[in-house]
Amino acid sequence: MTTILPNENSEIDSDTLKELASIARLITYARESAKGMNAEFPVWCLDLALGAVLQEMYAARNTQPLTGEMDDEACSMAQLH
Repeated sequence: MTTILPNENSEIDSDTLKELASIARLITYARESAKGMNAEFPVWCLDLALGAVLQEMYAARNTQPLTGEMDDEACSMAQLH
């Protein structure tokens, strides 16, 4: 994932951010489970899903957007939310 899509909802309320953070945690948990089973394709799909959720969160907070490939650092960042 290397391009940033325009965010039409530049202002998202805190409840929405909390829900996005919850979704990121769920995806991260599923990703780690799939990684533990050496299920490469589900890990790849969950990487994409997590990247999309984190991109929404960054766009909503008006911070630097997430670009590039997902890595373990980005996943651990999602766990902190």
